[in-house]
Amino acid sequence: MIGIIGLCDPVIGLGVRDENSINWTKNQKLKRLYNCMTAYILGAIPPYNRVLASKLVALAVMFPTVRQDFYRKYKNKSSLITGENKKSDLVYIDTLGAFGKSAIYNRLINWEFVDYTKGQSHLHITVNGSWELIKQVVPPEVFETYKYGKGPNWKMRILKRGLRELGLSEDMLSIGWQRAYYRCPLAENWNEYLLGETDSVVWRKFTQKDLVTYWHQRWVNPRMDVLQAKLDEE
Repeated sequence: MIGIIGLCDPVIGLGVRDENSINWTKNQKLKRLYNCMTAYILGAIPPYNRVLASKLVALAVMFPTVRQDFYRKYKNKSSLITGENKKSDLVYIDTLGAFGKSAIYNRLINWEFVDYTKGQSHLHITVNGSWELIKQVVPPEVFETYKYGKGPNWKMRILKRGLRELGLSEDMLSIGWQRAYYRCPLAENWNEYLLGETDSVVWRKFTQKDLVTYWHQRWVNPRMDVLQAKLDEE
C-alpha cells in the first residue's frame, strides 16, 4: 500500500465552494451536490511519502475506476434526503488543506486552488459549556430548525443567533484559521453540469497509465537522478 484516499459526502454549506468555485443557487445545489464528493483523507504513508507519493494519491482520484465505481454503487438508487433517483455521475471532487495551502497540490495537474475558507468554527465555543447558554437564549422554534430543508450549517446558524441575542459579535466565531480549498473536476463541462445547464457529461480524458507516468516523470525520475549522482560521487 502506498497511500490512502477517503471520499465522503460534501458538506451542504461551504461558502468558498458555493460562491467562489461553482457559483450555484440553492436549488441548483440541491439537485447536483449529489454529483460531488470530498476527499477527507488523502496522503501517502512512509517510506513512499519521501518520493512525493502523496501527489500520486491525489492523482488517483482521477483514475476512471473511481467515477466508474461511484456510478455502479449509486445508479438506480434514491437519495436518502430527497428520495429522488438522481444521476450518479461523479464530476467534482474537492478537499481542504488542514493548515493553509498544501504542498501536495502544488503544480499538480487538474488540482486547482480556489480560495480560503472564512476561518470560522464553533469548537472553541461549544466545547467549554457555552452551548447550554446558547440553547437558553435562542427561541425554541429557531433551535428546532435542524431538519432537512431548514437551512445549512445548523449549529453555526444557532450560534450566530445566540450571540446576537446575548449582544455579542459574530466575530467570536472567527478563529483566524483559514483552510485552503482545492477542486478537482473530472469533466470538461463540470460547471455547466452542476448548474443544471446540461445532463450530458464530457469526461476529461485521464487514464491511470498516463497519470502514473506523469507523476513518475515529473517527480520520481528527477529525484532518482539526484540520488544516483550522489551515489556516483561516493
